[in-house]
Amino acid sequence: MTRAVPSCGWPARPVRVAMLLLVATLCGLLPAVAQAQQVSQRLRSAFQRAETLFRSGQPELAVPALTTVVDALLPRAAAEPLQGESRALLIRSLAYRADARLAQGERGLADDDLEQLVTLYPDAVIDGFRLSDDALDRYERVRSGLLGTIIFSPFPFNARLRVDGEELPEETTSYAVLEGTHYVEAFLPGHTRFAQEVEVRADRSTDVSFALERISAVIRLMTHPVGASVVIDGEVVGRTEGSPPSDWTPTSELAQYAPHEFSDFMEIEGLMPGHHEVEILLDGYRAFSAPIEIASLADYQVGTVLLDRNVGTVLLRNLPAGADVWVDGRRTQPEPPARGGDPAVPGAHRLSLSPGQYRITVSESDAGVFEETITVADRGNVGLSVDLRPGLTFLGVAGADRLGAASLEQRLATAFSGFSFWTFLERDEDGESLLRDAGANADGLRAAAADPGAVDWEALQAAASRDLPGSMFLVGVLDSDELAAGADLWIWPSAPGPLLAERVSIPLSDGGELDALARRLSGLMSFRRSWAGLEMIDSAIAPGPLVAGVTAGGAAQAAGVRIGDRVVSVAGNDVATAANADRWLQTFPAGATVALDLESPEGVRTVELRMASTPTVVPPYDDQRLYSVVWGMTAAAVGRMDAQVPSWVAELNQAAVLLHAEDWRRTADLLRSVQAPDGEGLGQGMVDYWLGLALSELGDNDGARAAFEAVLDIPGARYLSNDGPWLEPMARARLAALGAGRP
Repeated sequence: MTRAVPSCGWPARPVRVAMLLLVATLCGLLPAVAQAQQVSQRLRSAFQRAETLFRSGQPELAVPALTTVVDALLPRAAAEPLQGESRALLIRSLAYRADARLAQGERGLADDDLEQLVTLYPDAVIDGFRLSDDALDRYERVRSGLLGTIIFSPFPFNARLRVDGEELPEETTSYAVLEGTHYVEAFLPGHTRFAQEVEVRADRSTDVSFALERISAVIRLMTHPVGASVVIDGEVVGRTEGSPPSDWTPTSELAQYAPHEFSDFMEIEGLMPGHHEVEILLDGYRAFSAPIEIASLADYQVGTVLLDRNVGTVLLRNLPAGADVWVDGRRTQPEPPARGGDPAVPGAHRLSLSPGQYRITVSESDAGVFEETITVADRGNVGLSVDLRPGLTFLGVAGADRLGAASLEQRLATAFSGFSFWTFLERDEDGESLLRDAGANADGLRAAAADPGAVDWEALQAAASRDLPGSMFLVGVLDSDELAAGADLWIWPSAPGPLLAERVSIPLSDGGELDALARRLSGLMSFRRSWAGLEMIDSAIAPGPLVAGVTAGGAAQAAGVRIGDRVVSVAGNDVATAANADRWLQTFPAGATVALDLESPEGVRTVELRMASTPTVVPPYDDQRLYSVVWGMTAAAVGRMDAQVPSWVAELNQAAVLLHAEDWRRTADLLRSVQAPDGEGLGQGMVDYWLGLALSELGDNDGARAAFEAVLDIPGARYLSNDGPWLEPMARARLAALGAGRP
């Protein structure tokens, strides 16, 4: 029964909460209890079979199955009180077996079952079991011979009662117990206690009267989530626990949470009239505090406190659409920008995180990776501007020489962590299991030096690309499991890059090789270089380089350079050969002005040449290049809309990598989609020439002929750059090899 209680004067609006923490932990305790009480399917089936026989008029056939149930449950009932289905099955089985034994004339055994039932469960009610009148009469006689009744006369009337340590249901006025001495307790928060031993006789009633005196005020509260510590005036008085009564339903602001996510009501006594401070604390949540004024010794209903989770916000600016976001290696989905935009951070995506340190990673296919470690403070904002760069993901070092492996890992991290173009990602912990699952162990990686097929690179590329961010992956393998002297570093691009694994061998005793590799990786790939727009040759008829060609509309023509001029000096430096003059010119960036001294029949003159630039493409075959690196850089340039590289130049560099990997089909498919400019220099002629190479390797000779013929239709087309080799003779040679060509 509920009594009215005065208001304590706390704010009516409860504190909001963002997330649960401890409900799952507390719920995790329940399976242990449930397991102890569970009924096996075998036992359940035995009872169902027995009940069917009992009710079909064949009680004697039900006895063996009922005995199976009773023999299984009685030992458990002796060890601890049974609850739920186990308790119900034991009560019914004992009652049914007693009735069946009465039908067989076994009255003594029937009385034994009924006495066992009454002894275990004095409050059991069997009227609804459809037993015989004889069984019901004998059950009442057994109860009369074993049980007495305690009659309670409490004050206050809502005092709570225990008999022999078992709490009775609210508002209990009488209680049947076995004959003998019983320990009766009465309590109510904020009141004195009552305790007394009571002698109960069978078939008799024993009165127990008491009056509890009020000695303190009481406050009642519950929390969401469960497990919060409650502090009164600086002293911890307990923790919220349990779950609400089954008939309690959250309303208003509480209705957004399920009832089981709340604690049971916590009752705090011992409070005297006056001012008190209440705090509610839970790790991961903001502390709640409020004053409370106790006017008199009464009960105060505080209500429910919703705890706010400690949380800060990470604002991701410039997050590309479709990019993957990881927080400490786990993929997550940030909140999209608020509708209408946030004036402070327009277009920013949001991550809500508890205070602490996090590794935030953003990856978008080939476009690159962004990673930064941040510290989030409660209610704080951390702004990150996502800048994607190609990601080099290190998967660790294979080999049993752990000292050698640790040394190599440290040196790799030191050498590569200072990259300005790449994002270096250490994922050795993830890499260990990934390499093992793909069969890329130390023995396999060592054998791959002689036989690349010793490792399933396709499976490894697919697994690494699926589970980890990165534009390309790096793994090391020691040359020995005992005392390694060197290591192989294997590098391959992420999918959908070409299936290409490249090996670099380095000695462990010499850091120069590793530093050289780091320099090869750290240098920003240039898709352009400076270009003067003239060609020079060495000739026996002149003491210095002669101008053999001037590109129409180029920098040299604009400066007044003419075919036949002899180059005397470049920027005041005398030059004796064409190669020497070229080297000097290439030291000047595009846009720089260079003074050239030229000699012609009219005499020596000086011209001011403003350097232009030429797009460049890597050759498909170069022992000094790492084509995985080329792919990562060019793929990033293709994927980034803000990259200052014409898409056709980046795509031609991708085609060079595909040619190197001998992936003819993908090469042909890519080149068919490239839209390069026609005309002299690097452009569509280069596209058609490589398309012819790929088609000839695929056996499409007609397509290859058509591609090489198209090269001949672009006079002045060049290979790899605007001043590279002429493509026309190269295309004619290919046509001749195919047995066709223009005269």
